[in-house]
Amino acid sequence: MYTDAEYEQKGDFFAIPDLWKLSDFATTADNPVIHGLEGLALAGLNAGIYSFLEEAKLILPDLESFQYGLLQDLSSIESSSISSDCEKQEGLIEEADEDVWAFAGNVYLTDSGQDSKTWERFYKRDITEKSPYLSEAGPRTFDAALKGDLDTGSYEKEISEAHIVQSNPLLAGLVQLGMGRASSMFIYDTDKQSFHGKFGHFRMSGYTEESFQSLTDDFIKHGNNFVALGRFIETVYAQNSPSTTLVAIAAAAFSISSVLMRYIGDASTTSRSVLQLQASFSQAGMILQCLSTLITNLSDFKADAEILSVVYCYCQELENSESWLRATFQYVLSRVSRPWLRSVSSYIGLTTNDCKSCQAPLLLYSQNMDEEKSAGLERSNSNVMPNFISQEDSELLLQTHNSLKLLQANSSNHILTSSGEYQSVDSPELEWQFAWTDIERIEAKAKAYEANIIEAMRQKYVYQNLSTATDNAVEESTILESDPFMIPDGLLHTDSSNSDNIFELTLPELRQAVEADSLEDFLRRALNENVVGDLSTKAYAPPLSVAPILSFSPIISAQARIINLACLRLLFKEHNLRGHLRLQWQFHLFGDGVFASRLSQALFNPELESAERQKGHSRSGNMGLKLGSRNSWPPASSELRIALMGILSESYRYNLSAGSAGTQSGELPGGLSFAIRDISEAEIKRCMDPDSIEALDFLRLQYKAPSPLDAVITASCLGKYDTIFKLLLRVKRMLFIVSQLASNTRSRWRNAEHVDLFTKRFSFETHHFVTTINEYFFDVAVGSAWSSFENDLAHIEQKLDNDKTAYQISSHEGVHQLRALHEEVLDSMLFGLLLRKRQEHAMIVLEEIFRTILRFVKKKHEASPHKLRGLPSINSKEDLYHRFRNNVRIFIMVCKGLSDKQNGSTARTSTVQGGASNIDQLLLRLEMNDHYSRPVESISDTPFVVARRFPFLHPQGYPKGL
Repeated sequence: MYTDAEYEQKGDFFAIPDLWKLSDFATTADNPVIHGLEGLALAGLNAGIYSFLEEAKLILPDLESFQYGLLQDLSSIESSSISSDCEKQEGLIEEADEDVWAFAGNVYLTDSGQDSKTWERFYKRDITEKSPYLSEAGPRTFDAALKGDLDTGSYEKEISEAHIVQSNPLLAGLVQLGMGRASSMFIYDTDKQSFHGKFGHFRMSGYTEESFQSLTDDFIKHGNNFVALGRFIETVYAQNSPSTTLVAIAAAAFSISSVLMRYIGDASTTSRSVLQLQASFSQAGMILQCLSTLITNLSDFKADAEILSVVYCYCQELENSESWLRATFQYVLSRVSRPWLRSVSSYIGLTTNDCKSCQAPLLLYSQNMDEEKSAGLERSNSNVMPNFISQEDSELLLQTHNSLKLLQANSSNHILTSSGEYQSVDSPELEWQFAWTDIERIEAKAKAYEANIIEAMRQKYVYQNLSTATDNAVEESTILESDPFMIPDGLLHTDSSNSDNIFELTLPELRQAVEADSLEDFLRRALNENVVGDLSTKAYAPPLSVAPILSFSPIISAQARIINLACLRLLFKEHNLRGHLRLQWQFHLFGDGVFASRLSQALFNPELESAERQKGHSRSGNMGLKLGSRNSWPPASSELRIALMGILSESYRYNLSAGSAGTQSGELPGGLSFAIRDISEAEIKRCMDPDSIEALDFLRLQYKAPSPLDAVITASCLGKYDTIFKLLLRVKRMLFIVSQLASNTRSRWRNAEHVDLFTKRFSFETHHFVTTINEYFFDVAVGSAWSSFENDLAHIEQKLDNDKTAYQISSHEGVHQLRALHEEVLDSMLFGLLLRKRQEHAMIVLEEIFRTILRFVKKKHEASPHKLRGLPSINSKEDLYHRFRNNVRIFIMVCKGLSDKQNGSTARTSTVQGGASNIDQLLLRLEMNDHYSRPVESISDTPFVVARRFPFLHPQGYPKGL
């Protein structure tokens, strides 16, 4: 074993140096070296510290003259320049009483009262080491060194004016400062809204003014945040009618500030230094800063939905922060969302508590749809839903609320509308869930709730039927006689031990009083770091972006399915929705052959007795309006009543056995009757011409859907029915005319009477055209769409008839779906009938074809050609035939353009696709051999005349855009 000097002299690189040599700063009885830094506070400070550091070689050497080697012997340092306290160290360790039961090693390990931090002390217990670092020499030494530097001018002058304050009052002032309270050391400036020192520049012993000011700034920030929280809470509670969500945030802020003050107060009692005090504020300060930032973000928002959206977005920003901080603000989000979620629960029927918070206008009435306002329906508004509620859930909430209102208005004894029975079922609450276990629990609870409610609805429906059939046979002791609407025992799977308290446990007041985990307890556990075990189970929790869907969708969907099932049974079973819809098909859509035939005969048959009042002639027998065989038009109201009397009632009674709506007395449902349509002055003038296509446009069917069927058969749907009825009535008129024209032509031909060529062509071609249009309109455009609609209705009703398939009613199969399906079918019919706005060119050409036919019939009945009323002069039947041919050719070209445009479009709906395929069928029926492709010129149909009649055509006769 070599010493360092010997090791260097021999130059043996494999020699082992003396590893057990004591440190030069080690103090023993044989080597009473006194640490130089201890003497700085006892001897001459300015001269002593620099002379000692220079002699102890603790300053950086000159790099040019530096040589590696051993330090000089410290014994050469003059004893007068240092002070020693080795004598003071003697006798500090007192001998402990001997414990016979103690482990022998404990005496050796604990007799010195100090830990073994170096090898020297581990092997030689009599060694006392002194740190050579200034920062470990104590505050008095640090202050002395700082004062020496100040005297030499190393720092600016103003820093030297900082006063040293005693530690205890300064620590107490910092505690009060961090809690937002004024003290003898710090005061609050209301103008600057910030704390500041009361005595200018001061510091604590052992700190520079810069470092102490940095620490003080942290406490000032905490205090300002506390003051801001208090100001926010006072502002919210001082408002006359604050938002419930804003009040919840103020209550949460008050709870958080109270817990933080108690936590800081308890932690400050054990703090012995500024650093310990700063550490006790670290967690609380982070919570304070985040809460203060959140409140600042809320300053520009007042609505509940906007406030909740801001809170949700801020929680998403903290999603990647510390687990306890993330969990704390997720709990805050859950707490401040409770008033709004309880309001939503009341709106969709989960709760029946009539609290003020549930009366907030979450759903706004529509401003532009009269039928929805009259039916009590409500439309969605994006401004009243927080951003964590998806668009799908938002629509589902509104649809469920509208269905619930419909159920409340028309079935007051239903289990979902009677509070007494409904509270017996433990309904789940809408609340935030952030862990997979909680999400699975809420899903299971939603399924159990749905099963219990549906089973209770089924049992109640069965018992209602039994009580009605055997009202006098039931004994007084049975449940049905005591309360026919009571849910049977054991149905809801409740615990019998808690059956006496089941009602009290569902009260909102008691539920709020026994909430499992309050915000105060959660925050207290988070600050004490006892919540780590709870948070470990959420390490793989779903992201906050999908937490709303996983938390709310199971309950909302379950409630929607329950209410949909109840409303569908109400519509189909109690109010015969299918019968009322079939009524529209029979009369508005001419689906009833008896009605279509009777109405055509009453309006067009020239062989019936005229209903027109004539002098000296009494009206009797079968009477009609005889349109086309009379000169006076329009008919009087008495003529209409006489001609159309009994058509609706007799047709309805004839089909009553087929399942139509109504009673056996033959009362027409919905007040079905003929009425006069409200039309403009220009339309009235066109109706006064019996030879015009608009002659019957004043006639309509009047029907008003009873409640609750008006939720499906809305005023908008009735308007579409009326538009279709007007067109189909025109087609019925044209079919009657061309049928008579073709029949007369064939009859004259068989009787060897002379029939000119153009009359025969016109009769047969118009009969083919109108018959094809009639078949397409009634069989394809109307018939196929209605048949598909009937199949959908039958499928829904089949589910309702079977208790096992009733569970298959989805959250989207309700009143809203029936209404949308009904409107979709009518839109499909309008498209197939060429009644949409984009198809107006085809309808203009079709109406012109009908007018040409009416002119030909009028021309045929005239003894000599003359100028018809309001029409241009026509010289011959040949011109009318050529005009008909050209109009049909143009009509086919326009329909081809519509079909090509729809087939080539990539953004079309299923309804439009069906309409485009229907138009293809119409084209195939009209022309299979390009018969109308060749243009036929006539004297009256020059290109200039055609262009004036159809402005949307090119001069060559082709539609624009083709």
